[in-house]
Amino acid sequence: MSFVQSARLTALGCAAALLLAGSAAAQAHDGDYAGVLKAGPQQFHLVLHVKTDKGETSAVVDSLDQGVSIPSAAIKWDGPKASMLFLTAGAELEGEFSADNTTFSGTWKQGLALPVTLTRQAPAPRP
Repeated sequence: MSFVQSARLTALGCAAALLLAGSAAAQAHDGDYAGVLKAGPQQFHLVLHVKTDKGETSAVVDSLDQGVSIPSAAIKWDGPKASMLFLTAGAELEGEFSADNTTFSGTWKQGLALPVTLTRQAPAPRP
């Protein structure tokens, strides 16, 4: 095996390890997080659903007061920090998961930048 082939295999192995580590870290954040977004006199009750399936993480935010569910178009991870794009709403949720994964604190950006803290909810009991 030549040096170039060996270097390529090493690079591919490192890239695969990084992808697996990223999806494992994202999977630790899987769950439902609820909170209230305050926009002046208005309040919006939000639930963020984070789910990892086959190494792909997705997020959906429900605005309970508006009766809408908005799927994320993309998620960018940097350790416990996440940036989620909700293109259909022209919004971004950017913030950080706590070390114990009980909260997500960040900013909802949709024209204005509003602070929001979401708290992890207990899983619903199975019937």
